[in-house]
Amino acid sequence: MHRLERCPGCVASFAPFEGATHPNIGASAACWALHAAVLAGVEPSAELLTTSSVSAVRVHIARAAPQARALVLDAYAAQHHGTPSPQAIQSVAVHLLVLHGVLARGVSVDAALWIRRQAVRKRGVYAWLTPPEPDRALALRHCFPGAEIAAPYSFDEYVSSVHDAWQALHGQQLAHWYETFVAA
Repeated sequence: MHRLERCPGCVASFAPFEGATHPNIGASAACWALHAAVLAGVEPSAELLTTSSVSAVRVHIARAAPQARALVLDAYAAQHHGTPSPQAIQSVAVHLLVLHGVLARGVSVDAALWIRRQAVRKRGVYAWLTPPEPDRALALRHCFPGAEIAAPYSFDEYVSSVHDAWQALHGQQLAHWYETFVAA
């Protein structure tokens, strides 16, 4: 049996894994590999899934946003927030504003790129937001069967849970930033 290592962002646990990570995203190499497979539209390696584990979460997903799968990148980047730095602050803010625009404001998911562009053009205006507790949102690993997961969650549910966790803590701040730096 492998000794498992926790991802610092989502706290899913994976067997030790040699691989790339991202300089501003606080994810383990194994979790980053899972994310890369999802973005590439390929099945993650079976070994990556069978030698992993996720903790129980305290989430209630009343209704997953349809077509939210297109926002997996934004949810993942927000959930794997890294440590306070100008780059991490900017990145998390931009990704949270995309989630806020689509899931809280009802903007079409097709406008996600426009929201990103609007939000990213403002530099140095965002502040570090205290991240939600990891058990308040699903991990991307919850979307795949194997290990102790018999009934995986959908990508839409994953995205909605990450958005809901951040919205519960910082909804007013996100609404203010959205009005000031995106919608204006």
